[in-house]
Amino acid sequence: MIINKAIHYYSSYNINDFIRKCIFKLLQLKSTYTTRFFKKIYYFKNSHIILGRNVRTEGFTPHIQVGNKTNIYDNCIFVISSHNAKLSIGVHCVLSYGVLVACHEEISIGDNVLIGEYSSIRDTTHNYSDLSVPMMFSGDSSKKISIHSDVWIGRGCIILPGTTIQKGAVIGANSVVSGNIESYGIYAGSPARLIKKRSEQK
Repeated sequence: MIINKAIHYYSSYNINDFIRKCIFKLLQLKSTYTTRFFKKIYYFKNSHIILGRNVRTEGFTPHIQVGNKTNIYDNCIFVISSHNAKLSIGVHCVLSYGVLVACHEEISIGDNVLIGEYSSIRDTTHNYSDLSVPMMFSGDSSKKISIHSDVWIGRGCIILPGTTIQKGAVIGANSVVSGNIESYGIYAGSPARLIKKRSEQK
Protein backbone atom coordinates (compact mmCIF):
# COMPACT_ATOMS: atom_id res chain seq x y z
CA MET A 1 0.00 0.00 0.00
CA ILE A 2 2.74 2.44 0.95
CA ILE A 3 4.68 1.53 -2.20
CA ASN A 4 1.58 2.09 -4.39
CA LYS A 5 1.02 5.53 -2.82
CA ALA A 6 4.66 6.43 -3.37
CA ILE A 7 4.47 5.39 -7.03
CA HIS A 8 1.22 7.35 -7.51
CA TYR A 9 2.72 10.47 -5.88
CA TYR A 10 5.91 10.22 -7.92
CA SER A 11 3.96 9.78 -11.17
CA SER A 12 1.68 12.75 -10.39
CA TYR A 13 4.69 14.89 -9.56
CA ASN A 14 6.36 14.05 -12.86
CA ILE A 15 3.21 14.80 -14.87
CA ASN A 16 2.65 18.14 -13.11
CA ASP A 17 6.28 19.06 -13.53
CA PHE A 18 6.16 18.14 -17.21
CA ILE A 19 3.03 20.27 -17.77
CA ARG A 20 4.60 23.20 -15.93
CA LYS A 21 7.73 23.02 -18.08
CA CYS A 22 5.66 22.80 -21.29
CA ILE A 23 3.67 25.91 -20.36
CA PHE A 24 6.88 27.77 -19.53
CA LYS A 25 8.41 26.83 -22.90
CA LEU A 26 5.27 27.92 -24.76
CA LEU A 27 5.36 31.29 -23.02
CA GLN A 28 9.00 31.67 -24.02
CA LEU A 29 8.22 30.89 -27.65
CA LYS A 30 5.25 33.28 -27.64
CA SER A 31 7.41 36.24 -26.68
CA THR A 32 9.17 37.84 -29.65
CA TYR A 33 11.14 40.44 -27.74
CA THR A 34 12.66 38.27 -25.03
CA THR A 35 13.67 35.26 -27.08
CA ARG A 36 17.09 33.85 -26.27
CA PHE A 37 17.33 31.20 -28.98
CA PHE A 38 20.59 31.67 -30.86
CA LYS A 39 19.24 29.37 -33.60
CA LYS A 40 17.44 32.42 -35.01
CA ILE A 41 20.69 34.12 -35.95
CA TYR A 42 21.21 33.81 -39.68
CA TYR A 43 24.58 32.70 -40.99
CA PHE A 44 26.05 32.08 -44.41
CA LYS A 45 25.69 28.63 -45.99
CA ASN A 46 28.36 26.10 -45.01
CA SER A 47 29.79 28.51 -42.43
CA HIS A 48 31.44 27.32 -39.21
CA ILE A 49 30.67 29.55 -36.24
CA ILE A 50 32.11 28.79 -32.80
CA LEU A 51 29.73 29.73 -29.98
CA GLY A 52 30.72 29.86 -26.32
CA ARG A 53 28.48 29.12 -23.37
CA ASN A 54 25.54 31.35 -22.43
CA VAL A 55 25.63 33.37 -25.64
CA ARG A 56 22.20 34.93 -25.84
CA THR A 57 20.02 37.19 -27.94
CA GLU A 58 17.18 39.52 -27.06
CA GLY A 59 14.70 41.11 -29.41
CA PHE A 60 14.20 40.64 -33.13
CA THR A 61 16.97 38.14 -33.72
CA PRO A 62 16.26 37.28 -37.40
CA HIS A 63 18.01 40.55 -38.24
CA ILE A 64 21.44 39.22 -37.17
CA GLN A 65 23.92 37.86 -39.72
CA VAL A 66 27.20 36.19 -38.74
CA GLY A 67 29.98 35.32 -41.20
CA ASN A 68 32.05 32.18 -41.62
CA LYS A 69 34.60 31.10 -39.00
CA THR A 70 33.60 33.78 -36.51
CA ASN A 71 34.26 32.98 -32.85
CA ILE A 72 31.78 34.28 -30.27
CA TYR A 73 32.99 33.65 -26.72
CA ASP A 74 31.05 32.96 -23.51
CA ASN A 75 28.40 35.38 -22.20
CA CYS A 76 28.15 37.61 -25.26
CA ILE A 77 24.80 39.40 -25.58
CA PHE A 78 23.06 40.63 -28.74
CA VAL A 79 20.11 43.01 -28.32
CA ILE A 80 18.01 43.92 -31.37
CA SER A 81 15.41 46.50 -30.31
CA SER A 82 13.72 47.33 -33.62
CA HIS A 83 11.98 45.48 -36.47
CA ASN A 84 14.12 47.45 -38.94
CA ALA A 85 17.46 46.98 -37.19
CA LYS A 86 20.33 45.33 -39.05
CA LEU A 87 23.34 43.72 -37.38
CA SER A 88 25.99 42.05 -39.51
CA ILE A 89 29.30 40.49 -38.47
CA GLY A 90 31.85 39.48 -41.11
CA VAL A 91 34.09 36.44 -41.48
CA HIS A 92 36.99 35.44 -39.22
CA CYS A 93 35.92 37.75 -36.38
CA VAL A 94 36.41 37.24 -32.65
CA LEU A 95 34.03 38.62 -30.02
CA SER A 96 35.64 37.87 -26.68
CA TYR A 97 33.99 37.17 -23.32
CA GLY A 98 31.00 39.30 -22.33
CA VAL A 99 30.82 41.57 -25.38
CA LEU A 100 27.52 43.47 -25.63
CA VAL A 101 26.16 44.50 -29.03
CA ALA A 102 22.91 46.52 -28.88
CA CYS A 103 21.40 47.50 -32.23
CA HIS A 104 18.36 49.67 -32.89
CA GLU A 105 19.21 50.99 -36.38
CA GLU A 106 22.31 49.43 -37.96
CA ILE A 107 25.65 48.03 -36.81
CA SER A 108 28.05 46.54 -39.34
CA ILE A 109 31.28 44.77 -38.40
CA GLY A 110 33.70 43.86 -41.19
CA ASP A 111 36.01 40.88 -41.63
CA ASN A 112 38.94 39.90 -39.39
CA VAL A 113 37.81 42.12 -36.52
CA LEU A 114 38.93 41.44 -32.93
CA ILE A 115 36.77 42.78 -30.09
CA GLY A 116 38.14 42.50 -26.56
CA GLU A 117 36.21 41.15 -23.60
CA TYR A 118 33.44 43.21 -21.96
CA SER A 119 33.39 45.81 -24.73
CA SER A 120 30.08 47.53 -25.54
CA ILE A 121 28.87 48.50 -29.02
CA ARG A 122 25.58 50.39 -28.90
CA ASP A 123 23.99 52.50 -31.65
CA THR A 124 21.40 54.09 -29.34
CA THR A 125 21.66 56.78 -26.67
CA HIS A 126 19.19 58.42 -24.33
CA ASN A 127 18.12 61.98 -25.17
CA TYR A 128 18.71 64.70 -22.57
CA SER A 129 18.79 68.10 -24.35
CA ASP A 130 15.16 69.14 -23.70
CA LEU A 131 15.06 70.33 -20.10
CA SER A 132 11.26 70.52 -20.10
CA VAL A 133 10.94 66.75 -20.54
CA PRO A 134 11.65 64.45 -17.56
CA MET A 135 14.66 62.25 -18.17
CA MET A 136 12.53 59.12 -17.90
CA PHE A 137 10.42 60.24 -20.88
CA SER A 138 13.09 61.85 -23.06
CA GLY A 139 13.27 58.91 -25.43
CA ASP A 140 16.19 57.54 -27.41
CA SER A 141 17.96 58.36 -30.65
CA SER A 142 20.16 56.13 -32.79
CA LYS A 143 22.94 56.46 -35.36
CA LYS A 144 24.60 53.79 -37.47
CA ILE A 145 27.88 52.25 -36.30
CA SER A 146 30.34 50.96 -38.90
CA ILE A 147 33.44 48.96 -37.96
CA HIS A 148 35.52 48.21 -41.03
CA SER A 149 37.73 45.16 -41.60
CA ASP A 150 41.04 44.37 -39.87
CA VAL A 151 40.22 46.35 -36.71
CA TRP A 152 41.34 45.50 -33.18
CA ILE A 153 39.22 46.84 -30.31
CA GLY A 154 40.81 46.32 -26.90
CA ARG A 155 39.25 45.15 -23.66
CA GLY A 156 36.42 47.14 -22.08
CA CYS A 157 35.93 49.68 -24.87
CA ILE A 158 32.68 51.61 -25.41
CA ILE A 159 31.71 52.31 -29.01
CA LEU A 160 29.13 55.13 -29.13
CA PRO A 161 26.35 55.78 -31.68
CA GLY A 162 27.46 57.27 -35.01
CA THR A 163 31.01 55.90 -34.78
CA THR A 164 32.92 54.80 -37.88
CA ILE A 165 36.14 52.87 -37.32
CA GLN A 166 38.11 52.73 -40.56
CA LYS A 167 40.13 49.77 -41.80
CA GLY A 168 43.14 48.64 -39.78
CA ALA A 169 42.56 50.85 -36.74
CA VAL A 170 43.55 49.83 -33.21
CA ILE A 171 41.57 50.95 -30.14
CA GLY A 172 43.33 50.77 -26.77
CA ALA A 173 41.69 49.09 -23.77
CA ASN A 174 38.95 50.96 -21.86
CA SER A 175 38.60 53.67 -24.51
CA VAL A 176 35.37 55.57 -25.22
CA VAL A 177 35.06 55.90 -28.99
CA SER A 178 32.95 58.27 -31.09
CA GLY A 179 33.10 59.99 -34.48
CA ASN A 180 35.44 58.97 -37.29
CA ILE A 181 38.47 56.82 -36.49
CA GLU A 182 41.17 57.02 -39.17
CA SER A 183 42.50 54.03 -41.08
CA TYR A 184 45.48 52.35 -39.41
CA GLY A 185 45.35 54.81 -36.53
CA ILE A 186 46.09 53.81 -32.93
CA TYR A 187 43.58 55.43 -30.57
CA ALA A 188 43.23 55.39 -26.80
CA GLY A 189 41.61 57.31 -23.97
CA SER A 190 38.26 58.67 -22.88
CA PRO A 191 37.43 60.17 -25.27
CA ALA A 192 39.66 58.18 -27.61
CA ARG A 193 42.28 60.27 -29.41
CA LEU A 194 44.82 59.47 -32.11
CA ILE A 195 48.14 58.43 -30.58
CA LYS A 196 49.97 57.59 -33.79
CA LYS A 197 49.69 55.63 -37.01
CA ARG A 198 50.57 51.95 -37.19
CA SER A 199 53.10 52.78 -39.93
CA GLU A 200 55.02 54.95 -37.43
CA GLN A 201 55.83 52.02 -35.16
CA LYS A 202 59.43 50.87 -35.05
